[in-house]
Amino acid sequence: MGFLMNSTPIVVLLLAFVDCVAADFHSIGPIIGGIISLIILILDIIAAIEILGSGKSMVEKLLWILFIFFFPIIGLIVYLLFGRARSVGI
Repeated sequence: MGFLMNSTPIVVLLLAFVDCVAADFHSIGPIIGGIISLIILILDIIAAIEILGSGKSMVEKLLWILFIFFFPIIGLIVYLLFGRARSVGI
């Protein structure tokens, strides 16, 4: 019983340290998510500028831009795969 009483402050300090470390990991998630969201927003804006400068009809431009901004990740990927003009060179 004496050993348990002597080690209690050490256990409390260890648990407090673990709690602090866990709190640091939980607070880094929103930062990384915010950075990724900002990158996606910048890529969407670049794609919209590219669409506006393309030779597509105004309706087609509007539909692509709406698709990209309503579905930011999937819309950008679909636009990059199917919406951009491709050169026919070999």
